[in-house]
Amino acid sequence: MRARPLATAAVLALTTALLAAAPAPARLSAAAASDGRAATARLAGNTEVPVRGGSARFTAPPALLAALKARGVAVAEIDTQGQISPHYSTGGMSLGIRSGAVTNSGGKVGGELRFTRAGIALINIKTEKVARVTGFVGNLSQGTLSAVLDRGARITLGTFTRPRINASIDTEAAALRMNTGITVTAAGAARLNAALGTTSFRGGGPLLHVRIDASLDPSVDLPTALNLGHGAPRAGQEDQEAHGAWG
Repeated sequence: MRARPLATAAVLALTTALLAAAPAPARLSAAAASDGRAATARLAGNTEVPVRGGSARFTAPPALLAALKARGVAVAEIDTQGQISPHYSTGGMSLGIRSGAVTNSGGKVGGELRFTRAGIALINIKTEKVARVTGFVGNLSQGTLSAVLDRGARITLGTFTRPRINASIDTEAAALRMNTGITVTAAGAARLNAALGTTSFRGGGPLLHVRIDASLDPSVDLPTALNLGHGAPRAGQEDQEAHGAWG
């Protein structure tokens, strides 16, 4: 009668030994899982590509310059030390790009560009009022340009149409290139007019035209990081839309 229990015990012992000798199933470490998620994010184009420098050229449209001149308002550049140039400007200024990042935001350019602390001064010669506009920041994800007015709070000066990412990235030169018009916001126009004691600015009207050439981190695989896809055109091959652009 004891033969059956003994046989059962032997089978259990053999099974236990075999299971103990079998290799444990491979487990995905937390670090590996994290790397996998990061790779997925990169393929999805959510990576922020650092901006390593560059420049931007801002120019005011002739119609706006004429309206300012008719109301006795002159334009002068402000250097990075906050000093206003004694010479009046013809309506254009160049700003360096000190930092930022570029992303693929729904197939369009996203991210942010932070310009050097220089800027422009609008001078009402008749009333001697001066509006200092410095600290420009371009929010590429929202299509807005903000700045600090008279060393106070930051305001949204204008808006622009966000260009397509494929048409704006030069993968060979590792650069972001944009060429677009900026229209003044109603709040921005009101603040500028109040600071100058004039009515030169109107919401929705043309404010500036900007050409941007931003250098991107050359160590980044841009097609993968920004999900550019195959056969993406180089920047400048396609005409980019300009919101409120001027002829």
